[in-house]
Amino acid sequence: MRLIMAFVRERGNVIDYEVPISGNLNDPKFHLRDVIVDVLKNIFVKPATTTYRMQVKNTEIEIEKSLTLTWDMRNSTLNSKQEKFVERMAEFLEKTPNASISIVPQVYSLKEKEYILFFEAKKKYYLMTNKMNEQSLSESDFENIDKMSVKDDQFVKHLNKVLKDSMMFTIQEKCSSYISSSIVDSEYKNLNEKRKNTFINYFKKENVESRLKIAQANTVIPYNGFSFYKIEYKGELPKSLLNAYNDMNQLNNESPRRKYKTVRLKNKELL
Repeated sequence: MRLIMAFVRERGNVIDYEVPISGNLNDPKFHLRDVIVDVLKNIFVKPATTTYRMQVKNTEIEIEKSLTLTWDMRNSTLNSKQEKFVERMAEFLEKTPNASISIVPQVYSLKEKEYILFFEAKKKYYLMTNKMNEQSLSESDFENIDKMSVKDDQFVKHLNKVLKDSMMFTIQEKCSSYISSSIVDSEYKNLNEKRKNTFINYFKKENVESRLKIAQANTVIPYNGFSFYKIEYKGELPKSLLNAYNDMNQLNNESPRRKYKTVRLKNKELL
């Protein structure tokens, strides 16, 4: 896939092709001349613009990092890099009285609930086979449950034995019958609440939580497959983000991306 993308992306790190279609729905004809010409051009032209393309990519990553905070599935804690990022946000508000931040959670609820469902089903099986209760579970036990595959032979055999329904074919169906939906919903609600509290605590330390607003969550299917917090700055922007925007504007005005400027403006109007 990386090799293919290297050929189809143009010098401005943009994918833009016109593929005219003629004929009818029963016999469509795709005219790929534009694609073929551009791919051949990229083979010879792109190596000379590697430095420029790396600048574009790094700047895009910098902007994305400043505007999103990604959560791992079933996880309400932040890694060390994320902690530093949120601490910088809180410090920015502390030093900038006229600024505020709005957070709009973008939640991949379908996948989040699926992960919770699988974990709760494995946990129930683990407790039964080890003759334990939930209060006695240690950190290592939770790790063992996490690492257990939902396609583990003994686990699947247990589900088949307990459910006794030959019309259930998928693991999702079997786990959904094995675990009450109310348990999944409750754990999902707790997960989002823990994430919210974890995030807010960094701003409480700087006494700026009053200028932090967390909006109602949007249910989405995110491009990267993970729930994330969308960060919107009100008033003054952090210097690092402002510099990244300025860099991107300069890169957009250079020849590899300049020809897409009109298209980008039209897309912004649509949004």
